Amino acid sequence: MRPQGSLSRPHRKRRRSLGAVFSAEARILRSFARTVGEVPLDSIGRDNCQAFCRGTGPPTRFWERKHYVLRALFRYLVVRGHLAASPLPEAGPRIPHSFQAYVYSHDELHRLLAATSILESARSPLQPTTFRTLLLVLYGAGLRPGEALRLRCCDVDLDARILAIWDTKFFKSRLVPIGNDLSRVLETYRAARRRLPSLAGTRSPFFSADAGRPISLAKLEKVFVRLRQHAGIRRPASDRWQPRLHDLRHAFAVDRVVAWYREGADVQACLPLLATYMGHIDITGTQTYLTMTPELLGEASRRFERYALVRKEDDHV
Repeated sequence: MRPQGSLSRPHRKRRRSLGAVFSAEARILRSFARTVGEVPLDSIGRDNCQAFCRGTGPPTRFWERKHYVLRALFRYLVVRGHLAASPLPEAGPRIPHSFQAYVYSHDELHRLLAATSILESARSPLQPTTFRTLLLVLYGAGLRPGEALRLRCCDVDLDARILAIWDTKFFKSRLVPIGNDLSRVLETYRAARRRLPSLAGTRSPFFSADAGRPISLAKLEKVFVRLRQHAGIRRPASDRWQPRLHDLRHAFAVDRVVAWYREGADVQACLPLLATYMGHIDITGTQTYLTMTPELLGEASRRFERYALVRKEDDHV
């Protein structure tokens, strides 16, 4: 793909300086450039774009993502005068979104935690405690896996029972209060963590491998799959997705809403608080986590029944 004028590199640098990441977009554009080859921009046609976006196999969400990225690219090129018109159809594909998060039961959570015992190793004596504590933080504080792994020792204030989350998704930072139980778990882990090197002082990773280095997300994902399989937690073999590490965050959100129902709280008024706690821009992002489990549906139904009963009694007064 050979433009008749160079794209604005300073523009990209400025966007990145403001926090834009562009990692997935960059991979898509590099792949598109390899696919069409060294050709002038105005020779790229509709068929080239559709073939690249469509790929092979059944349609996926990634088809939508590629279409979105190419649409933005060609819109930019048209505005900058590199092209007279975009070769990409404006209307993108609409793929049915059949994915449904897995909400772990309390029994499954206990089995996951118990499974960390299989990580015992003479070479890595702290490994079972490290990954057990990580799982408890992901569920107990509703953190994203990457947020937990990026915690530094100075970000964990157990006197105030607050976790500081910096520059995460949507380039937001937040303070996450935690309860007494989780605070005690983290205190126990921190005492054991002191036996490991702290290569950067208080800015060292809180969750650390034996050499004091951070744990990668790939490592955490790999360990989680091993624990999940050992705990016997699975979806039917016919399902495309198996329970994920990120689904612990879904379980946190659902269980929090169930607890509010049981406490008699105004759940609609509490949802913005949950959105802030989880680091969402608004409650729309939070609502995607609220899978209608039988427990949540049951609590909502009981709340409605109590409401209907009160209204009925009022009508008879």
